[in-house]
Amino acid sequence: MRRKPLNTIYRSKLSKQAKQLSSLAVQLSNSGSRLERRFWKKKLFSTLDPLLQGRSDLPLSQALEYLYDNDYKAYDQLAFAIENTVESPSLSDAEDLLLLAVPIMAWSTFNIPSGKIDQNTVDALTEALNQIVLSENTHLVLTNVLFSPDQLPETYTSAAELARQLGGAAKDRLQVHINADSLPETQHYLSDVRYLIGAVAVKKEQPVFKWQEESNFSTTGKEALLKKWQTEGSARLQSLMPGCQIQLLLPNGLYNATRAAEKETRVYSVRASIAFLTTILKIQTEHIRVTVGAFVEHGEVEEYRIGFSINDSSDVVHGVVWPLIDEEYGNEPDPMYEKDVLSLPDHPVIRSTIVHLLKEVGIQKINVLEERFSLEYCEDCGSPLYPNPEGELLHAEFP
Repeated sequence: MRRKPLNTIYRSKLSKQAKQLSSLAVQLSNSGSRLERRFWKKKLFSTLDPLLQGRSDLPLSQALEYLYDNDYKAYDQLAFAIENTVESPSLSDAEDLLLLAVPIMAWSTFNIPSGKIDQNTVDALTEALNQIVLSENTHLVLTNVLFSPDQLPETYTSAAELARQLGGAAKDRLQVHINADSLPETQHYLSDVRYLIGAVAVKKEQPVFKWQEESNFSTTGKEALLKKWQTEGSARLQSLMPGCQIQLLLPNGLYNATRAAEKETRVYSVRASIAFLTTILKIQTEHIRVTVGAFVEHGEVEEYRIGFSINDSSDVVHGVVWPLIDEEYGNEPDPMYEKDVLSLPDHPVIRSTIVHLLKEVGIQKINVLEERFSLEYCEDCGSPLYPNPEGELLHAEFP
């Protein structure tokens, strides 16, 4: 699965460490047998361990960018190896460790809460996760912070440091207290994601999650666990997030959970926007006009921006950004030259997905622009500019 590199730094000349990582990833991607693959994977993981204990992401970023441009299969192998090494530090011979993220999608007309959680709530959420999500023979340590996306680790090395801190606490059965005031400020939006972050210690070779247990091997077993977590987990979280409509996703390792949340929150944000506009402005969906535009960088569609207008006005009253994620990046048809490409279940066209969603929530007036736009932002506040029905890029101004 090809993933767009994040925060990569271009260098014409690779460092020695970056060359080594690139070479090992290529060898791993070209493995011809399980035994060869196991050999190269062990080499790659052992090379990553000391790098992730350092303070610089430069060798990792160089190798990722080089492979992204030259060998996307090896790029995926390296990205997967880095994420796995970050999430599961080697701190114990008897137990495996996992840096856990619990995504909570929320929308509210008030600021969505983030920051410190009292210990009683931490204990209650820990108990709920143990009962509903985690398998037996695990020990969970949750932090005392409700994280916003702005407060998650930005680099692999900082995430690895957090994993070692929490993993060590899980291994030693200790509580973790993080100073919420030391974290970056939360940016507030109508809809967003919040995360519970923790670490799980589990006996070697044993399942971490209940859906890994034999009685829950089927897909329906995992779906049933999700529904149970959404019902019971939401009840325990509501007091922590007053005034919010919330929807829970299944917990998982940090990177898997955050990517899943990034994908799911796109649909959630559109639905939240319609609910917000119809409720606050006291209008029906037939009064809302929606304009969808493709925004490009380096010749590829980077994201879609969705502008909401009311009746015949050209003003944009609200906007949603729909970023392309993972395998979507680099595969979206050009809106100008490939506008008639059909959306198929195994190869969806994102703009068709957006249009289908808008119709599903009752929007009748939808304008998908053929023009490609550059990524433009407000010079004063840095907010994205959204397309209006005439194809102009405007700042969203709520009446």
